Amino acid sequence: MEERTMGFTPDYIDTLLHNQIFVFGSNALGYHTGGASGTARKKFGAVWGQAEGLQGQSYAIPVDYGKNVRKDNEVRAAIERFIAFAKAHTELFFLVTRVGCGIAGYHDEEMAQFFIDALELRNVSLPKSFVEALGGGETHYDLERFVKAQDGAWGSYNDALREIRNGRKQSHWIWYVFPQIKGLGHSYNSEFYGISNKEEAMAYLEHPVLGKRLREITKALLDCSNKSADDILGFPDVLKVRSCMTLFDLVAPDDIFNDVLYKYYEGQRCDKTIWRLGFHDDKLKHQIKYSRLTITKDGAVMLSDYNKEVKLEPLAKAVYLLYLKHPEGIAFKELPDYREELTELYAKIKPLGLTGRVQKSIEDVTNPLLNSINEKCSRIKAAILAEVDASLAEQYYIAGKGGEQKRITLPRRLVVWE
Repeated sequence: MEERTMGFTPDYIDTLLHNQIFVFGSNALGYHTGGASGTARKKFGAVWGQAEGLQGQSYAIPVDYGKNVRKDNEVRAAIERFIAFAKAHTELFFLVTRVGCGIAGYHDEEMAQFFIDALELRNVSLPKSFVEALGGGETHYDLERFVKAQDGAWGSYNDALREIRNGRKQSHWIWYVFPQIKGLGHSYNSEFYGISNKEEAMAYLEHPVLGKRLREITKALLDCSNKSADDILGFPDVLKVRSCMTLFDLVAPDDIFNDVLYKYYEGQRCDKTIWRLGFHDDKLKHQIKYSRLTITKDGAVMLSDYNKEVKLEPLAKAVYLLYLKHPEGIAFKELPDYREELTELYAKIKPLGLTGRVQKSIEDVTNPLLNSINEKCSRIKAAILAEVDASLAEQYYIAGKGGEQKRITLPRRLVVWE
């Protein structure tokens, strides 16, 4: 099944893709007047007087036999016929609405039991209330639609990666390489390749092919020598990529996607994506994010996305750079082994300042029996707290349990050495 686009049936359906079928509850006479049956007749081809089966882009299941009349056996049999039809027509995708939970008088928990055999069908989506009533079940997302498009003969992922690395998008692949949340566009491609919710976005990131590719091409975009997203992507694709980065940054905030927003979009995310994901709190739009840490050519330690400098005296700065260069960490008892490297770092920071007094200070700071290294780490921490929000600062300073390796835990993808 190649055209699956969502895990649960949406609460409101206004349009369908060419292979999607709107599944609704009908009365025994096939009089499609209101509710889902009225929508099926007005928009999706339901036939007046036809109580069951496929009609246009809809499928009717008779569930309403009159006021206060329940015919569970007939309803169960009709749903079994629908499930058999869905199994026989895997080229179609069936969106089951809350069949029978309106005028027919069924509760979601009752009706869900009739659909239990539909849980494992990859071409049937059920209302979230049905799935929850059945104890969850596996939610399937047709991520293969992206793999198939990316592996195509034209506009493939390899084409996209090559174009980004060359600094200019030229062919048409934006929808399935940098996907957006569903509903931002009205074209077939934007709907078909739209991500339905946070869960599908996370499934995309966890997919062994798609997640790896998205991070790879995002890294290529970050490394592009062309500094303008408009020049690289063109309009309107520059906006689509911002929407994509916003989507995946919201579901994986510690990943690479926020870096693109800072580099090319001044940290501004797509408000429509935020809204469609259900994040209505304005604070989220402006929440504090980790800044890149840039070590400039002249040795300044800059929080480049905050436009702030972490001001450190030369020896403390040399200690900080030493730990930045060793993400695996250095235990204080191991510092004598790094004395030469620390001396070289100091000499680069202050080429004419390597006096006898300074060399003695370097010996002291790399002597684990003295308190000098603790004093330098305290100064580094204070300097960082002066510039970084306390909720984020721990990632930037040197920390670790006593007797164990100390390290700076900031992801090294955020560290830039000029």
